[in-house]
Amino acid sequence: MRIRLQLPFAAVALPPASLAGSIRAYITKDTSGSPRKGESINRYPASVYCGIAWFLEGSSERVEPGLPSLQPLPSTLLLGPQTRPWVTRNPGPVRTFGVVFYPQAFHRLTGLDISTLVDGMFPVHGVLPPDWIALCEQVRLAPDDTARMALLEAFVARHAHALQTSAPSVRATATRWLHELQVHASAQGLGGSLRSLERHARTWAGQSLRRLGWLSRAETTLMQARQRSEASGQAPRWQDVALDAGYADQSHLCREAQRVTGESPAELARRVQSEDESYWLYRLWT
Repeated sequence: MRIRLQLPFAAVALPPASLAGSIRAYITKDTSGSPRKGESINRYPASVYCGIAWFLEGSSERVEPGLPSLQPLPSTLLLGPQTRPWVTRNPGPVRTFGVVFYPQAFHRLTGLDISTLVDGMFPVHGVLPPDWIALCEQVRLAPDDTARMALLEAFVARHAHALQTSAPSVRATATRWLHELQVHASAQGLGGSLRSLERHARTWAGQSLRRLGWLSRAETTLMQARQRSEASGQAPRWQDVALDAGYADQSHLCREAQRVTGESPAELARRVQSEDESYWLYRLWT
């Protein structure tokens, strides 16, 4: 059975264990049946992941501070790793389906240099290989989200088998994949040269090992803090959270959380618990 976290208008589903080393999650959103017909705002954190999003109904625009106008996003959108938090706007109701990939898996599956995708939001045509373009069209035309997941999983399974990739546990943490990237480099004889490892890390995952490390640690820390808070019914003690996660102090955690989410941990927790729908992904993801 899939692990599925759900809000009234959005959900996150996990892939089968056999593909958990390639696919991180699926994200769906459907406001087409909502009585609220106005625009909606979506807030996203900086991320190490790559993804593809299909706007099956409605459209989306990127809200970029400092720019005089909104940037329309493609109806089938390729997302590279993002180095800062970002915001989109839906002018009206939407129905979307998205798949999130670990970056080194996306590199293996597509052959793309992930460093060329960092902070990018591209139409899939002209970027992805032809077999991926065909897959994207099949996913768009599929009758429902279950069929879309099945198409993606069959496609990834064929490619992963051909590449002889291994998969971690379905419950792998956000930092587990980073360790596996380093192991993969060592297995190819790259572990003895830091410069070589860094160069390959940028190709496989788009960013330096240092940046990948703190992005992944921040995601894991905020996720675990929320889970423990919900289990105990008490607000997190951020000083203790910081020390348990290996940060120098609470200020260190706050600085890195600000870089990833645009908010301090305490303010992010407050907003996630509020009725502000723009933080819907944080509610699901963490």
